[in-house]
Amino acid sequence: MEMRNIAAMLQSFRDDLPADSRTAAAIDRGASLEEISELAEAEGLHKLASVLFEAEQEALRDGPDAVEEAGAATDTFIQAARQDLPADSKTAAAIDRGASWEEISEIAEEEGLHQIASVLFEAEQEALRTSTNA
Repeated sequence: MEMRNIAAMLQSFRDDLPADSRTAAAIDRGASLEEISELAEAEGLHKLASVLFEAEQEALRDGPDAVEEAGAATDTFIQAARQDLPADSKTAAAIDRGASWEEISEIAEEEGLHQIASVLFEAEQEALRTSTNA
Protein backbone atom coordinates (compact mmCIF):
# COMPACT_ATOMS: atom_id res chain seq x y z
CA MET A 1 0.00 0.00 0.00
CA GLU A 2 1.60 3.21 -1.14
CA MET A 3 1.75 6.13 1.32
CA ARG A 4 -0.87 8.02 -0.70
CA ASN A 5 -3.25 5.06 -0.29
CA ILE A 6 -2.49 4.83 3.40
CA ALA A 7 -3.20 8.54 3.80
CA ALA A 8 -6.55 8.14 2.00
CA MET A 9 -7.42 5.12 4.12
CA LEU A 10 -6.49 6.98 7.31
CA GLN A 11 -8.66 9.93 6.29
CA SER A 12 -11.52 7.54 5.59
CA PHE A 13 -11.21 6.09 9.10
CA ARG A 14 -10.66 9.58 10.56
CA ASP A 15 -13.97 10.82 9.19
CA ASP A 16 -15.78 8.22 11.34
CA LEU A 17 -13.89 8.87 14.58
CA PRO A 18 -15.21 11.06 17.39
CA ALA A 19 -13.49 14.42 17.85
CA ASP A 20 -12.06 13.40 21.24
CA SER A 21 -10.42 10.22 19.90
CA ARG A 22 -6.67 10.01 20.56
CA THR A 23 -6.36 8.07 17.30
CA ALA A 24 -8.08 10.92 15.44
CA ALA A 25 -5.71 13.43 17.03
CA ALA A 26 -2.71 11.33 15.98
CA ILE A 27 -3.99 11.13 12.40
CA ASP A 28 -4.62 14.88 12.36
CA ARG A 29 -1.05 15.69 13.44
CA GLY A 30 0.51 13.19 11.01
CA ALA A 31 1.85 10.78 13.62
CA SER A 32 3.75 7.65 12.57
CA LEU A 33 1.83 4.58 11.45
CA GLU A 34 3.17 2.76 14.50
CA GLU A 35 1.79 5.37 16.91
CA ILE A 36 -1.58 5.55 15.16
CA SER A 37 -1.76 1.75 15.16
CA GLU A 38 -1.00 1.55 18.90
CA LEU A 39 -3.59 4.21 19.73
CA ALA A 40 -6.17 2.54 17.48
CA GLU A 41 -5.61 -0.79 19.23
CA ALA A 42 -5.87 0.87 22.67
CA GLU A 43 -9.15 2.50 21.64
CA GLY A 44 -10.57 -0.79 20.36
CA LEU A 45 -10.26 0.13 16.68
CA HIS A 46 -8.96 -3.32 15.79
CA LYS A 47 -9.76 -3.08 12.08
CA LEU A 48 -7.68 0.08 11.70
CA ALA A 49 -4.86 -1.30 13.84
CA SER A 50 -4.77 -4.48 11.75
CA VAL A 51 -4.56 -2.61 8.45
CA LEU A 52 -1.88 -0.27 9.78
CA PHE A 53 0.11 -3.21 11.08
CA GLU A 54 0.06 -4.72 7.58
CA ALA A 55 1.10 -1.37 6.09
CA GLU A 56 3.97 -1.07 8.59
CA GLN A 57 5.18 -4.56 7.74
CA GLU A 58 5.03 -3.75 4.05
CA ALA A 59 7.01 -0.55 4.59
CA LEU A 60 9.76 -2.65 6.18
CA ARG A 61 9.97 -4.88 3.10
CA ASP A 62 11.12 -3.95 -0.34
CA GLY A 63 11.16 -5.91 -3.55
CA PRO A 64 9.05 -7.64 -6.20
CA ASP A 65 6.53 -8.98 -3.68
CA ALA A 66 5.30 -5.48 -2.79
CA VAL A 67 2.18 -5.72 -4.97
CA GLU A 68 1.20 -9.06 -3.45
CA GLU A 69 1.81 -7.70 0.04
CA ALA A 70 -0.39 -4.67 -0.66
CA GLY A 71 -3.07 -7.08 -1.81
CA ALA A 72 -2.68 -9.08 1.38
CA ALA A 73 -3.12 -5.92 3.47
CA THR A 74 -6.28 -5.07 1.54
CA ASP A 75 -7.58 -8.62 1.97
CA THR A 76 -6.91 -8.36 5.73
CA PHE A 77 -8.90 -5.14 5.81
CA ILE A 78 -11.78 -6.74 3.88
CA GLN A 79 -11.95 -9.72 6.23
CA ALA A 80 -11.81 -7.47 9.31
CA ALA A 81 -14.55 -5.25 7.87
CA ARG A 82 -16.65 -8.34 7.07
CA GLN A 83 -16.77 -9.29 10.74
CA ASP A 84 -18.57 -6.02 11.53
CA LEU A 85 -21.23 -6.37 8.82
CA PRO A 86 -24.72 -7.74 9.46
CA ALA A 87 -25.56 -11.11 7.92
CA ASP A 88 -28.09 -9.57 5.51
CA SER A 89 -25.59 -7.06 4.08
CA LYS A 90 -25.06 -7.25 0.32
CA THR A 91 -21.45 -6.21 0.91
CA ALA A 92 -21.00 -9.13 3.32
CA ALA A 93 -22.47 -11.50 0.74
CA ALA A 94 -20.08 -10.18 -1.92
CA ILE A 95 -17.09 -10.67 0.41
CA ASP A 96 -18.26 -14.17 1.34
CA ARG A 97 -18.50 -15.26 -2.29
CA GLY A 98 -15.06 -13.85 -3.10
CA ALA A 99 -16.21 -11.01 -5.37
CA SER A 100 -13.67 -8.65 -6.90
CA TRP A 101 -12.56 -5.56 -4.99
CA GLU A 102 -14.33 -3.47 -7.60
CA GLU A 103 -17.65 -5.24 -7.07
CA ILE A 104 -17.35 -5.15 -3.27
CA SER A 105 -16.48 -1.44 -3.47
CA GLU A 106 -19.52 -0.66 -5.63
CA ILE A 107 -21.90 -2.60 -3.38
CA ALA A 108 -20.38 -1.05 -0.25
CA GLU A 109 -20.89 2.43 -1.73
CA GLU A 110 -24.54 1.59 -2.52
CA GLU A 111 -25.01 0.47 1.10
CA GLY A 112 -23.41 3.65 2.44
CA LEU A 113 -20.28 1.84 3.65
CA HIS A 114 -18.01 4.61 2.43
CA GLN A 115 -14.95 3.53 4.42
CA ILE A 116 -14.88 0.08 2.82
CA ALA A 117 -15.62 1.53 -0.63
CA SER A 118 -12.86 4.13 -0.27
CA VAL A 119 -10.16 1.69 0.85
CA LEU A 120 -11.03 -0.74 -1.95
CA PHE A 121 -11.16 2.02 -4.54
CA GLU A 122 -7.68 3.19 -3.52
CA ALA A 123 -6.37 -0.40 -3.60
CA GLU A 124 -7.83 -0.88 -7.09
CA GLN A 125 -6.22 2.34 -8.31
CA GLU A 126 -2.85 1.36 -6.86
CA ALA A 127 -3.07 -2.07 -8.49
CA LEU A 128 -3.80 -0.40 -11.83
CA ARG A 129 -0.89 2.05 -11.44
CA THR A 130 1.47 -0.75 -10.47
CA SER A 131 0.43 -3.00 -13.35
CA THR A 132 0.85 -0.20 -15.92
CA ASN A 133 4.29 0.70 -14.53
CA ALA A 134 5.57 -2.90 -14.48
